[in-house]
Amino acid sequence: MAMTIMNNTGAMLTLGQLNKNISKVGKELKKASSGMKLNSAGDDASGYAISEKMRVRIRGLYQDEQNVKNGKSLLKVGAGGIDNIVDELRNLKELALNAANDHNTDLDRATLQKEFDQRTANINDIAATTNYNGKTLLDGSYRRYRKAAYQPADPTSITTSPVTVIPSGDYTVATEGVFELPPGYTGTITIASGLKNVKLRQQTSAPLSGVYIKGPASGNANLWIENLNISNSRDESIIEFSGSDNYLSISGSNTLSHNGSINYDKVMINMGDGLTLCGRGVLNINDTSPQSAGGIGVNERQSTTGSIIISSGTYNINISQAGAGIGTGWGGTINNIVVAGGNLNINSASGAAIGSGDGGATVNNIVIGNDAKINANAKNGAGIGSGSTANAGDILISKRASVTASSITGESIGKGRNGTVGNVTYTDNLGLDDLERYIKTEIIDGIPLTIHHGTKANQAVKVYINDMHTESMGLTDVSVVTRDKAVNAISLIDNAIDYALDEATYIGAYISRLEYTEANLVTANESTQASESTIRDADMAKAMTEYTKSNVLAQASQSMLAQANQTSASVLSLLQ
Repeated sequence: MAMTIMNNTGAMLTLGQLNKNISKVGKELKKASSGMKLNSAGDDASGYAISEKMRVRIRGLYQDEQNVKNGKSLLKVGAGGIDNIVDELRNLKELALNAANDHNTDLDRATLQKEFDQRTANINDIAATTNYNGKTLLDGSYRRYRKAAYQPADPTSITTSPVTVIPSGDYTVATEGVFELPPGYTGTITIASGLKNVKLRQQTSAPLSGVYIKGPASGNANLWIENLNISNSRDESIIEFSGSDNYLSISGSNTLSHNGSINYDKVMINMGDGLTLCGRGVLNINDTSPQSAGGIGVNERQSTTGSIIISSGTYNINISQAGAGIGTGWGGTINNIVVAGGNLNINSASGAAIGSGDGGATVNNIVIGNDAKINANAKNGAGIGSGSTANAGDILISKRASVTASSITGESIGKGRNGTVGNVTYTDNLGLDDLERYIKTEIIDGIPLTIHHGTKANQAVKVYINDMHTESMGLTDVSVVTRDKAVNAISLIDNAIDYALDEATYIGAYISRLEYTEANLVTANESTQASESTIRDADMAKAMTEYTKSNVLAQASQSMLAQANQTSASVLSLLQ
């Protein structure tokens, strides 16, 4: 009886081992047949979780690669549209150069104007219709900066008011809109307090005299000037702002001059308590009087805590004596001068070309950003810095800016004769974000195109494309019907070409960045797949060896169980 119990115990142990071996055979067979050593969390709980996370990342990386490829395709469509616009701008310049030559009659130029208008219309068509998957790319929907301080909206695009011709004599602008100065106009134009978005333009190119423009007393002006030609002989600013947060946008070609033999104590454009200048046009300022207070800034002995900001436009300024081209009059004081962009060609005498005027004048800091193009020359003041016997604070200049400066008796960049200056520093990058601490007005990004390129929520390239319509490029109502207008058109077209090429450069940089991003994603995908394979995939040689081993053990267990059962059967036969 004891033998029977022992034989039953042996059979049970053999059966248990057989079940273990059969289970192991099943697992090894699953590894060998699936090619994976982890088929469920039960095989390796932590390894399975890590592997699944990696699989999620791999799927995400595949989609990121596709996102980047689609993003490059989108940008190439935009780049193609800009290339076509640049081609048309070349054609426009060719037409303007042709019209500027006096082998043409006015009738010939009128014929050239017809083609000029059609090519201009074609640029606007390209800007309005270039799209990818229904997204229009060149219409300004994704422009880089939307803040009015950098590109105020043109009043003609935001008002339904008709164009108003200003009658002779003093006039108060009481509504938003476009106001024209007729031939021979003389008087003071005052913009009512609280009023914004006013454009003043001239009906003809003949110079006007005795014209004075006063911004709203409350400040916060948004004044556009277009093709003004004003030459005054009274000691008074031609354009005078009051209060803070004033914006002056330049369109077309404008000329402001002081003439006569008197001494001027008033600057040509008085900044009030803060002025931002922008636009795609040209502003020429000339003062050849015995003593001039300066071009853009504050009057003699006037002080303000406001700053002058220049973001775009072309400025040709010639000042004969005590005031700065951009800065202060004799003995005046302002806060900062920030040149974020634009083309500046400035000549001055005892005042700095950009900085403080003569006679103890003071400017706080002078900051030159990436996009500035400056040619500043002075006699006794600095090209950029302090005037003669005057003061300037720190001067900070981006190495990306194009700056040429000179002075006869002062420093090209630094202090004028007998003047003082703070530190002069050159830095690798001074974009608008870096300039923000020198500017009181807030800088706000536009609405970008977002190309997502990573597995995390914040991994994306933000793409900005500025408006490519002719208005944004400063080509509104450009004419070649006279030689003078054709010559002016050449300068405006050059500015537009620079504008378009800047956008082409931005898009090219975006595409280049995405190409590197795509290469990095491919590498990351390959590395992640290799890592996941190490965790998940089976070693087939080892799996087959383990399967064979487990199979042999299972068969041995089956044989031993059969023998144990036979022994029990033999004992039972003895009892019969």
